[in-house]
Amino acid sequence: MNGKPIRVGEQSDLGDAVVAMGSPPGEESMKMSLLGIQSLMPVVRTIRMIGSAAIMLAWIANGRLTAYWEYDLSSWDIAAGALIIQEAGGKFTDLAGDPFTLRTRKIVASNGKVHDELLTVLNNAGVR
Repeated sequence: MNGKPIRVGEQSDLGDAVVAMGSPPGEESMKMSLLGIQSLMPVVRTIRMIGSAAIMLAWIANGRLTAYWEYDLSSWDIAAGALIIQEAGGKFTDLAGDPFTLRTRKIVASNGKVHDELLTVLNNAGVR
């Protein structure tokens, strides 16, 4: 950024995490988003809905956000962000914890340090 390398944030506790999310308009996506909010709100610092996958992914890569998840996105919305996050030291998977591919639609991106705990909270709530 401005000629300097970027790095993901250092938060290692989910309670300190600023988590972003989106909610696509489909009925199943809305249901999963509401389950996610209900399960995450008591255990994270805060949840943000900014409205742009590209900006939320870039903000994870430079440490402004700790994590981002969304239930249904297209590869053209997230492929560049996945690469940028990984290059900045973060982690990018699907909701099952499997590596990102261009077919991945249900995503979790993070600084890597809170990733597994975030997946556990979402999966235990039925977000899969």
